[in-house]
Amino acid sequence: MNQDNEHVWTPTGTDITVRWRQMGWVPASELPEFQAKWKFYQGLPLRKLDDKAKAEYELVMKRAKVARIK
Repeated sequence: MNQDNEHVWTPTGTDITVRWRQMGWVPASELPEFQAKWKFYQGLPLRKLDDKAKAEYELVMKRAKVARIK
């Protein structure tokens, strides 16, 4: 860690993730291994469903405004 950046004052409401990204941090939601993991788990309910049931399930998820990783 650079000593110049150790104790930098940031005003209230500042997005601290900007500074973290400058230091090499990547949020878990952007890492390919986490995206693959969540895509796998989101797809589990669809594995045993026929086409009609899959369509109904997706409609329910859409109505509930659940974000799906595709």
